Amino acid sequence: MRIKTGILGFDELVGRGFPEGSSVLVCGKIGTGKSIFTRQYLVRGITDYGDLGVLVSLERGKRDLYHDALAFGWHIQRLEKEGTLQILGGPISSVSREMGKAKGKTEDFISEVVEVVETSESRRVAFERIDLLSMFSPDESELKVQLSRLRESLAKLGCTSVLTSEIREGREELSGLGAEGILDGVIVLYYEGEGLTRDRALEIRKMRGTEHSNRLHFFNIIENKGIVIEKIPGERVEKIPRESNREDTDIVKIQQMVDEQRKRLGNPK
Repeated sequence: MRIKTGILGFDELVGRGFPEGSSVLVCGKIGTGKSIFTRQYLVRGITDYGDLGVLVSLERGKRDLYHDALAFGWHIQRLEKEGTLQILGGPISSVSREMGKAKGKTEDFISEVVEVVETSESRRVAFERIDLLSMFSPDESELKVQLSRLRESLAKLGCTSVLTSEIREGREELSGLGAEGILDGVIVLYYEGEGLTRDRALEIRKMRGTEHSNRLHFFNIIENKGIVIEKIPGERVEKIPRESNREDTDIVKIQQMVDEQRKRLGNPK
């Protein structure tokens, strides 16, 4: 079974969609489009494919989530009221404070997520900023155990999840929790450039259970649509007049930047 992502132009890169029950890490630096990717996956899953969903955020409260989503025409407050979407979490400061009062642990938070997914019979989960789970516990080994437990539990429920993590400047880890080795797929988002020109691109670093593209793909973030993958890598939506050979030059520059980042992350291939 394949789960359609709702990301325009993406499914053809992973064999018609994510393998059912897989957990996929979407990582990148600040401003690369991680949250947009996960919310688009979740909302389009509900509205286009009839899949119930759960949104877990350790970064934004409900009011901010409602507001952010409206820029793309996603009425998540309405979906929540209809019962097709469940929202958990909130700003990490609030979640940490509440867990402190209840003397809760990371495993308790993970258990709550799994319980909501099971009781709501949701088939999709978007979990924003799993790297912030480290705020609940300094024990890295325990965090890895709980992340593995989350992946296994969601898979047993037939739920396909997308989880985000921020790549910090100067750090080598994709997630800070070693999630790239635990989860089934890894997608890296880039927003790089020189001078006045910056471009967005993604690469599928791994995807268990399916063949996938092994090259860079440019994408745009478009109002009322979200992320749109360019059908032919290098074929651009014009922002400013370009010389005839500008497309190839842009691809080379982005590829060089990606290669440099791969080396820093310890994956030169």
